[in-house]
Amino acid sequence: MRNQSKNKVTIVGLSIFILSLFFNAFTVEDMGKIKNYTSFEVFLIGPVSFLGGAGKEFLVWTANIWFLISLFCVFKKYHLASFITGTVAFVISGSFIFLEEILAAENGRIARIYSLDAGYFLWLASILFITLSAGYLRIVNKKDAHSE
Repeated sequence: MRNQSKNKVTIVGLSIFILSLFFNAFTVEDMGKIKNYTSFEVFLIGPVSFLGGAGKEFLVWTANIWFLISLFCVFKKYHLASFITGTVAFVISGSFIFLEEILAAENGRIARIYSLDAGYFLWLASILFITLSAGYLRIVNKKDAHSE
């Protein structure tokens, strides 16, 4: 039963994450025009964004690394480590809500965030799902260990 739970959690969490890549992450107003950023585009560009001076944006992108570590930990039954890394990922990814603008070009041009879209919220949901599931599995496994 426990192996099935960790497998289901891993598959569902990863599925939500992959689903998020097919939606727009956010919309910005840049030089009087509205531009949509797809989650897939943001996911691919994120790792090199710091090279162009996008420090805050890169920091938010690192939530992907924490999420993948959390996913790996839940799969390996390190539920506490998964919960901690998932919490770190959720806090970092959730901090994007408080940003009002992002770096739109390497020349320092700033664009105002117009809206957060489905891709962003699905990304948050995938992280939250893994985090809460890891916490749940930790509690259940601890109870099972005490009852044996």
